[in-house]
Amino acid sequence: MKRRDKFITGKYYWIYNSGLNKQPIFNTDSDYHRFMILLYLVNSKNKSFRLDDLINKQKKSTEEIFTIDKGDKLVSIGAWCVMPNYFNLFIKQETDGGISKFMKKLCTGYSMYFNIKEKRKGPLFDGLFKSKMLDEKNAEEMKKLFAYIHLNLLDMKFSDWENEIKKSSNEMVKFIESYPYSSYLDYDDKNRPEKKIISPENFPNYLNN
Repeated sequence: MKRRDKFITGKYYWIYNSGLNKQPIFNTDSDYHRFMILLYLVNSKNKSFRLDDLINKQKKSTEEIFTIDKGDKLVSIGAWCVMPNYFNLFIKQETDGGISKFMKKLCTGYSMYFNIKEKRKGPLFDGLFKSKMLDEKNAEEMKKLFAYIHLNLLDMKFSDWENEIKKSSNEMVKFIESYPYSSYLDYDDKNRPEKKIISPENFPNYLNN
């Protein structure tokens, strides 16, 4: 099946997908870390890397992998979140065809890893990834998506969080601040290796604030 979307360089997009039939696509911490490393490593216009070689042959640590010079990026990532059967990305296309190339490398690389690890065959994701273009002139729409990506993980613990957030805000904030598989911590002055995934300088300043 071919994608009908026409991704435009310089434009911003919400990219998301889930596991086939809502099945889990992340079972262990190692799965999450693999996906996060791929978010960083495959985002390269002219270079390619074999992650297994970096880990198993070159014995590079996670911290070292996040220091690799990838050259020009295919996309800029402004926000991301990974949950047990779902992922959300806030992306800006930096080069023609960048989103399609980035997502193909990301989803193919992770699917191959997961299928081998879990001894399974067949598609992992629910078809082609989904996308929505945002209007950068519509600050409210941009802010809403930025917040949604970082708040949606509350579904994992607070089923009615949108209505309960005023009453349970402290508990919810603690949960978000303790969740490592999101870019939220990288906007909270946490100096962790995964911060290299995002490029906030390529997004409107009102999001960085």
